[in-house]
Amino acid sequence: MVEKIVKGVSDTVKVGTALVTNKLITYAFTAGVIIALVIGLASNYISEATAAVLTSLLILAGIVVGFFNISDHEAKDYVLFVTAIVIVTSLGGDILGGVQKIGPYLVKVLASLLAFIVPSLVVVGIKSILHLAKD
Repeated sequence: MVEKIVKGVSDTVKVGTALVTNKLITYAFTAGVIIALVIGLASNYISEATAAVLTSLLILAGIVVGFFNISDHEAKDYVLFVTAIVIVTSLGGDILGGVQKIGPYLVKVLASLLAFIVPSLVVVGIKSILHLAKD
């Protein structure tokens, strides 16, 4: 059977449905970042109901990325880097919030990014713990 290595993915995947699934997961990550930016930048112009729906999609995209986009041997680095991003984003939000005119938008963009990143971090962390317990 023909196999192809997909850039950015550590495992070899078979051409066909796995490749399509892989592209969908990549699109889910990109969509998550875009939705986070939209929610943050347009937060004053969208209703609370719309913001809630978009945030729910963001959380769902983060879960999908955590389950399918991060392989077992990428998990250690992913958890390390994302934990650093979560810490810096959490601390940076307070500082950036004080910037005149754009501060509130920056805070909301960072909060939206956290809503996307944290679910994937939790999923990858749990997968890693289960993988360690299995060994």
